[in-house]
Amino acid sequence: MVHAAYPLTVDQPYPREQWWVAAYGAEIGRSLMARDILGERVLLYRTLDGTAVALSGICPHRAFPLEMGRLVGDAVQCGYHGFTFGSDGACHKVPSQSGVPGHASLRRYPAVERGGMVWVWTGAPDRVDPALLPDHDRIGLGGPGWTVDYQKMVTIEARYTLLIENLLDLSHVTFIHSQTIPGGEKVAALPVDVVQDGDRLTVRRKAVSMPANPMIRAQFPGQEGAVDQEFDAEYWGPCLIRTGGTISDHATGQALGTQNFIHMITPAMPGRLHYFVATTRDFGSDNRALSAMNLAMGERIQPEDVAAITAIEQVLRSGTILPREISARVDNGALRVRRLLEAQIRAESVSAAA
Repeated sequence: MVHAAYPLTVDQPYPREQWWVAAYGAEIGRSLMARDILGERVLLYRTLDGTAVALSGICPHRAFPLEMGRLVGDAVQCGYHGFTFGSDGACHKVPSQSGVPGHASLRRYPAVERGGMVWVWTGAPDRVDPALLPDHDRIGLGGPGWTVDYQKMVTIEARYTLLIENLLDLSHVTFIHSQTIPGGEKVAALPVDVVQDGDRLTVRRKAVSMPANPMIRAQFPGQEGAVDQEFDAEYWGPCLIRTGGTISDHATGQALGTQNFIHMITPAMPGRLHYFVATTRDFGSDNRALSAMNLAMGERIQPEDVAAITAIEQVLRSGTILPREISARVDNGALRVRRLLEAQIRAESVSAAA
């Protein structure tokens, strides 16, 4: 079996001074739910005023999972022995005694709700920085003039870096998605340009003079002429990758609209990840058929990606001897992201040791 951080060359598989998506906002309500994030059980619920709360999800008394407890107002009561914790994580009550043991509090994760997503900060509380969240408005998550469709979250038995590399090399569309993405057969042959701006990186592809397929005509009624279409993969950090881009009329160069696929990736633990996908578009806001089409396509496309990276993970876990890894020119973006991730993780180690 290869190292848990493979293909990274660091000991820690993921950065912690980082925002990650914990859940869709619609998933969280007045009931207790838990989700593993970076190997930690995180308890999620809403207070009476609707605020999303994220606390450590294991009772410090006897390791009982707190999602099996209940809410008492805004407090969480453990279902085993009744230890009760406020939404700030502090232990308020132990039914079997008058006092509260020291160190009985739960960790409270800073949580921000934005663009239909609930993000949690897994790093040191004194380093939390909302400015490090992705720019939701720029990618169409909740910004004016954008329509958002959310795919069902899936948990995948694979390391999160495999999904990152899958999304950064869209040449796989020609093969894995040959029967599901119209025009996808041309993607592998498109010229690739990698643009890096600090820690953000975009792998750019553009298809020129593509015939208007049935999907294009459904998105832009009346469009019969050829189109130019962007197939970008933009890395905003290990938590989010945007794919897609602008579609334009080839003859005039006029933009018809932009459609993005927002892939939000949260490691559950080494070898397992949570995958959230939202499709955003700045056209056809009143066209429910487009939303239905996007969701239906996502239901077909997503399992193909899941099957691919799960198959790779099974090879990595099998203990079989791997061939020496080779890369093609198209892998330049993914290889740069490996280095960015490694640098991010190493910087945290240096900071923690200081």
